[in-house]
Amino acid sequence: MGKKILGLGIIVCLFANSLLAQQAPKNAPKPAVKQDVAASKSENDPQVDQFLLSKSSLDSIANILRKHHSEEQKRSEKSFVSDLKSSLGVALETFMPFQFKYAILLNESVEKLTNQSLYGTIDKWYGTRYRYGGTSQRGIDCSAFMQVLSNYAFGWMLPRTAREQYQAMDKIAINDLQEGDFVFFNTTGGVSHVGMYLRNGKFIHSASSKGVSIGDLDDTYWKHRLIGARRVNADQIKKGDEKTVGGGFLD
Repeated sequence: MGKKILGLGIIVCLFANSLLAQQAPKNAPKPAVKQDVAASKSENDPQVDQFLLSKSSLDSIANILRKHHSEEQKRSEKSFVSDLKSSLGVALETFMPFQFKYAILLNESVEKLTNQSLYGTIDKWYGTRYRYGGTSQRGIDCSAFMQVLSNYAFGWMLPRTAREQYQAMDKIAINDLQEGDFVFFNTTGGVSHVGMYLRNGKFIHSASSKGVSIGDLDDTYWKHRLIGARRVNADQIKKGDEKTVGGGFLD
């Protein structure tokens, strides 16, 4: 009978210990004895010492690598700034200020705006007010401006009116437009407005509302009034004398 009672007591004790172990917090600190054992083991176990030494070495190597990376990054940034300054210096020496201006307006790289005569002439006239029948910088209409631009940039002598210019050129598809081609519009009936195509759907013209300015073929107003595109046939267009033609236009 005593043995049965003793066995039951052992079972009760084990069950109680099990409950206490389940209720104990998961992050409870380890007993100090275990820490002391671990400490004594680290003092006496050469493998532990070797591990701690290796970890220390790795930390040192990591710090050296981080420092090296930081120095390399600084050198890289300095090199980038130096290269950028050098590139800008070359660009400023190679291109004219108006080429940068129209590269921005046309959303194009400045390297592609190679016709300095074209963009230089555009810049001289840019902002000139529109005047019907006008042929000078006091006021100029669309077809007269095309005469100025064509003569100064390409040496072409165009007829006076937009309709005559349209008839004197060769027809091309809109998708084939290149810098120096012409776009014609019906604004007041028939062929009544003209501009010179530049790049990226943009053209230069003398508009009644803005004067000499850049228009966009994707603009709803111009898209609905576009008649077609034309290209000068150099064999059919007479070469002009810049001095005699330019003198009258620049009054």
